[in-house]
Amino acid sequence: ATALKQQPKALAVRGGGIDKAGVVKAVNIAWGVYAAQMLLVPSKIQNDHFEAKATTSTDFAWRGHGVSIAIGIWALTKLDTEDAFKIAMAWVAGIGIAYPYNAKFNWFDTYKVKYPMHYVPEVLMIALLGAGFVANRAE
Repeated sequence: ATALKQQPKALAVRGGGIDKAGVVKAVNIAWGVYAAQMLLVPSKIQNDHFEAKATTSTDFAWRGHGVSIAIGIWALTKLDTEDAFKIAMAWVAGIGIAYPYNAKFNWFDTYKVKYPMHYVPEVLMIALLGAGFVANRAE
């Protein structure tokens, strides 16, 4: 069982590895970029990812979500690493389902997404969850 918990050497970076604190930081950085875009240039999010053009209503919704993300980032920094990690992974999974994969697979409605730009959040969610999986197994 101990061997299964040890991190493979291929995953080690400069003597370190992928750990839970690093994954939480990566989530906060990724979300921070999205929050900044949502707050400062909400039309960019809409126009980069969807065929439907931005409106004042979509800008309103994106800005509101940007505030929620910013508060969530702040909240993760106030928690111990273990709790922050669990919440960050649930957050990534939830956002992945509600946003990029919902848009890609039309689970809740029909969306016309723009590629190649929409690959960014699709790959990002998998990368963050994958890093979380590795970090969870390493400890």
